[in-house]
Amino acid sequence: MEGRRDKSCVFGIFLKKMDGNIFFTSEPLTAERLSWLVELLKYYTTRLFPESLHHNPRTPTPPFTFFLLGDACNILIGREHQRSLEIFFRLPCFRCIFDQGDLHVRRISIEPFRIRYPGQVIPIAPGGNLPGRSIWDCLMNTMGKTPGPPSIGFLQMRSPYMFQSSSCVVDLFRAAARTGISPEFYGYLDGVHAMHRDQRPPHHVNIGEALSDIYRVAFTKGLFPRYLICQESAASRGYCTFSGDNGRVVSASLIPQARIKSLDHIVSRFCMSHRIFSHTSFFVDVVVQRKIPSVKFSAERKKPSLVILASHSPYGTEFTKGAISLAVACAHQNIPTRIVFIEDGVYTLTGSESPAGMWADMDMHALIEATSRMDTLEYYVYTPSSQARGIAINPSIKGVCPVNPTEFSQVLLTPPAGLEVDHQRVLVF
Repeated sequence: MEGRRDKSCVFGIFLKKMDGNIFFTSEPLTAERLSWLVELLKYYTTRLFPESLHHNPRTPTPPFTFFLLGDACNILIGREHQRSLEIFFRLPCFRCIFDQGDLHVRRISIEPFRIRYPGQVIPIAPGGNLPGRSIWDCLMNTMGKTPGPPSIGFLQMRSPYMFQSSSCVVDLFRAAARTGISPEFYGYLDGVHAMHRDQRPPHHVNIGEALSDIYRVAFTKGLFPRYLICQESAASRGYCTFSGDNGRVVSASLIPQARIKSLDHIVSRFCMSHRIFSHTSFFVDVVVQRKIPSVKFSAERKKPSLVILASHSPYGTEFTKGAISLAVACAHQNIPTRIVFIEDGVYTLTGSESPAGMWADMDMHALIEATSRMDTLEYYVYTPSSQARGIAINPSIKGVCPVNPTEFSQVLLTPPAGLEVDHQRVLVF
């Protein structure tokens, strides 16, 4: 009983005191991804909060909390991860939160880490229906409050069942509705499949039915749930069947609460200040260090800035095209947006000749060149990723700026120069 009280106490203290920056993922963490995450946290600690390295800092350092779900739990046992983990645990800002259920399924023991790094490694047991006792309640508490009606969004890009992110959406939205936060689902690319009405999984929670139930609960509580799926993504997958009243696109294959909308309509929700997550994403509190008084920007000028990390090869999947399309749509609505080609995404910038017979909107070089002059859109490439692969970036592609680890960290942790925003979103494609 004594041990049980201690764990409850630690959990309660965590819920009361944790806030700041969030890294959330349900994907495996490769050695390469860990390498740039290490550089990011080193920059955060040494450049933004150097006093945190003092024995008794005068001001508290906002923690950088990693929520590691699903296969991200393997970071604890993979030999290739150990060096990065050792660096993480030396940084006073670092916290990592695990769902005890995910660890149990993978037969991973967290006790050696929890004992060795108390306060930095925090396992949370699934709380069932008990309020405030799940990793999702912890996540929402860490987010803090935002201006306007409380909402939380999730950009779903992967199909259900094959990937765990759809289960994450259900658990997150269920906790949100329970605590009075409106859930907002944005179905994009293969994420539209989560809204199919005829799902019949034999060994899994029915994602479509679960989302329908959550919508009804939220609506009954007076909340404002939104389930939006991208019209282009839906049409390419056979969901747009006819146009209803006022030109509204309708599909008989979707759950009743789903609405097929243009990408521009979905992006209009990105103009709001609520938190938006994806299968791998960040939420970054912007550090404001003013030496002289400044004029406050209007709400229109304080749209959260956006960074998109394009990490997949360009033509084997739809992720790179989807990343650029979303970035351009955000830029059109004056959301300060930056794309960084990283990991396998650097292959987007190789080669020189335009292939004959290629669809115009599938030529990534042409897309980048056509949009790189937009005032609110910038392109970058992470130099260590191209160096690790021994590839050269096509010099004829203008408007893509190479960045080293320090410059990359600046892009992720600070908004574009001259802009005042409260927080920045980072979505990994």
